[in-house]
Amino acid sequence: MNCPKRSETALLQTLTRSYPELLGVEKRDLRLEDIDPDVNYRIEPECEYDPDAKADLVIKNACLNDGRKANIAIAGNIITRVGSADEIDQVIGSTTKILDAKGNSVSPGFVDSHLHLDVAMQRLGTLTIEDVETAADFKKRLRKYAKENSSSPILYVFGLHYFDDPIIPAETCRQTLDEIVNDKPLLVFAHDMHTAWANTRAVEEAELLHKMPPYPPLIKELGLEQKIIVDSNGIPTGEFREPDVYSFLEGPLQAKYPSSVEQQLSDLEVVCKQLAGYGITGVHRMALAQPAEDLSFLLLLLELEQQDRLPIRVSSSFSSVADHNMLNDVLIGYAARDLLTKARKKEITAAQLHDRLLELLKDAGTDRHEKVKKMAAKGGHGANHPMMNELVKVSRKLTDIIHKKHIGQHAKRENPHQKNSMPEHIKYHAKIRLDTLKIFMDGVIEKDTAYRLDKDPSQGIPEFNQDDLDRILAFADRLGIQVAAHSIGDGSVKSMLDAISKARKINKDIDKKRGDRIPHRVEHIETCSQEDLPRFGKLDVIASMQPLHERGPMTMWHTLVPKSEWNTAFAWKETLVDDATLVFGSDWPIVSCDPRAGINHAVTRKPWYEGARNQSVSLNEAVAAYTSGAALSEYCQNIKGEIKSGMLADMVILSGNIKKLEKESFNLEIETTICDGKVVYMKQS
Repeated sequence: MNCPKRSETALLQTLTRSYPELLGVEKRDLRLEDIDPDVNYRIEPECEYDPDAKADLVIKNACLNDGRKANIAIAGNIITRVGSADEIDQVIGSTTKILDAKGNSVSPGFVDSHLHLDVAMQRLGTLTIEDVETAADFKKRLRKYAKENSSSPILYVFGLHYFDDPIIPAETCRQTLDEIVNDKPLLVFAHDMHTAWANTRAVEEAELLHKMPPYPPLIKELGLEQKIIVDSNGIPTGEFREPDVYSFLEGPLQAKYPSSVEQQLSDLEVVCKQLAGYGITGVHRMALAQPAEDLSFLLLLLELEQQDRLPIRVSSSFSSVADHNMLNDVLIGYAARDLLTKARKKEITAAQLHDRLLELLKDAGTDRHEKVKKMAAKGGHGANHPMMNELVKVSRKLTDIIHKKHIGQHAKRENPHQKNSMPEHIKYHAKIRLDTLKIFMDGVIEKDTAYRLDKDPSQGIPEFNQDDLDRILAFADRLGIQVAAHSIGDGSVKSMLDAISKARKINKDIDKKRGDRIPHRVEHIETCSQEDLPRFGKLDVIASMQPLHERGPMTMWHTLVPKSEWNTAFAWKETLVDDATLVFGSDWPIVSCDPRAGINHAVTRKPWYEGARNQSVSLNEAVAAYTSGAALSEYCQNIKGEIKSGMLADMVILSGNIKKLEKESFNLEIETTICDGKVVYMKQS
C-alpha cells in the first residue's frame, strides 16, 4: 500500500537527489546547542468536573468492553458518572437527553491513527474507477460523470488500473479522452498514482501542448524526458509517467483551478461526518510532505471548529522534507504548535492565532525559493553552477503553484475569527492538536522503493540518510516534537529506531526535566527484523500499523519479499512485547477506514503458512489500538481512550456485542457516535 505524496514534492525530492551540492548544503546550518530545549510536560492533566452536575446526556443499559453493565452520565463534554441506574438517576434533570443502548456494547470512540483527510477532500466530487476493467465501461462511467458535473471547470478521475491492452493507449491518449471530454481539462490518475493521463485541453492549459524539446525546465537534465510520451511530431500524447514529471501538468492546473476556502471547509466537514458514521471520534491526519499544505489545513480546522462544524477530533501533523530547508520545516511546525498551545490557554485569541498562523504559512510557502535565490545571487555558492538558472525557474514555478493552491485563498480573505458570530477563544480541550512531525523514509514494497536490509536500495532511498535522520530526530525531540516516519521496509524501521535511540541518549537530561519521553512513531512497519521488534517497547516507540494492509499469500508483495522474512511481516503481536504501544489506522482513503473491519481482521488473521508464527492480536489488544493506544500517542491518556468518570465524552454505541468482531463474519452496526459530549452520528431508523 502507498501513502500518497504530492507531485510537486516528488519533483523537489528528485531535484534534491540530483543536485545535493545545491539543495543539501544547508542542512547543518542549525546546531542543536543553538536551540533552547522545550522542557514542558506534554501529557494532558486530568479533566476537572463536578460528579453531581446535572447530566446533559445519559446512556442507559450499556455493556462496556470489559463486560460490565453500566449507565453513563455526561455533563458538557465530560463523563461525570459511570455506574448503576440509581447512581445515574440522581443527576438526570428535566433537560437531560437519554439514549438506550439496549444492553449493547458502548465503546470508547475509535481513533484512526493514520489517514489522509486532504486526499479524501480532494476526491470528493471526483470519479473513482478502481473496479473498471474494460474501455467500454471506462467510457460509459466517464461520460456519466462528465454529464453530472457539467458545471465543474475541471474533472479528475482516480484509480485506473494498468492492463496488457491499455484502456487509455499511450500513443492516442489525448484523442481517446477528447472523444469523451473536450470542453474542459480532464486528468485521469492510475491506481498507484504513478501515471497521469490528460486530454488536449488539460495539456494545453498546462502550456505543454508544443513540440518537445524544449522540455519543461530540467526535465532533460534530470533524464526524465522519456517519461513524457510524445508522438512522431514530438507533441505530448497526454501520458505522463511518475509524479515528478506530471507535476508540470497537475500543478499548473491545480493552481489555475484552486478550491475556495469555503469549498474546502464544506469538504472537510463532509469527510469528517463520513468518518463519524464509522464510530470514529478522532483521527491522526498524516501530512504529505508539503509544509504549506499542513499550515493551510490547520487554518481550515481552526475555522471549522470555531464555527462548531467539526464533528470529530483531528490530531494533525506537519512535514519536513529531506532538503536544504529540513530543519527550518521543524521550526515552523514547532512555532505553529506553540501558538496553538497559547491559544488553548487563552494567552492569544482565535483571531490572533489565525493571523500568526497565516504568517507562518507564507513563510512555509516561500522560504525554500528564497534560499534558492540566495544561492543564485552573486557571491552565492550556486552562482556559477551550470544548472542554477534552470533550478531557479523550477523553484519559482513550484513556489507559484504552492501559493495559489495553499496560500492565496487564505491571504485574500478577511480574518474569519473577527466576526461577532465567532468565539473569541478556542477551548482548552480543543478538537484540534498539532504535536507531530511527519517524514517519509521510503516508498512501497511493490514499486521496489522500500528501504530493505536484504537488498541494495533504489536511488533516493532512504529519503533521509542516517546522519540527517539522527539530526532531525534529536532536533525535534529537543523541542518536544513527536516524529512519525513512513517506514515500510525493515531498513527504514531499523534506521528510525537507531535514530530514536541516539536521541534518547542525547536528550536524556531534557527528558528528566520534562518527566517523560516523547512517544515517537514508526508508521506501517510492513517488514521488520527480529532483533528490532523488542526495541519498540524498550525505547517507548509507538508502532503505528494498518490491519487492512495485511493480506495473505499470494500477492505481488509476497513475490517480492522472501518467505524467510514473512514471520516478522506485519508483526502486530510481536511489536507489543515489553509493554509497547500499538496503534491502528487505515491510510484512508487509500484503504477502508472502518474500524470494525480493522479490528476483525487483526483478530481473525491467519498465519501465512503451516508453522508460521501467528501475528493476530486479541480483541482487547485490537480495540486498545483504536482507543487507549491512540490516546497515549497524542498525550491524552488521562482524558480519553476509556469510559470512566473524568474522561472526555467520546463514545460509540454499537448494535450488538463487540465480541462479534472475533468471528470471521460479523453483523455489527454503528448506532450512535458521540464526540465531545454531542451526538455527531445516529443511524437512521
